[in-house]
Amino acid sequence: MHRRKPYPDWVCHPCGMTWGMWYSRGEYVGPPHTCSTMHLDTCGICNKENVVVTEPRDYGHLKKNWDMEFLIGTDTE
Repeated sequence: MHRRKPYPDWVCHPCGMTWGMWYSRGEYVGPPHTCSTMHLDTCGICNKENVVVTEPRDYGHLKKNWDMEFLIGTDTE
């Protein structure tokens, strides 16, 4: 049995587009005016190091069961 991943502090853009609530099939569907602060760190989803990341809230937070779907390699949307 897999342990659930903790909710990440930092998310890279590819993971944010896949698992964020403000993206649907790679298209942005969130509010028209937002901003975020990016920096280099480790993505809390894919664990890639030294990539540009921001907080999950900047992607509308993460979809329900994002961590379980990440483990099995699916995106239900």
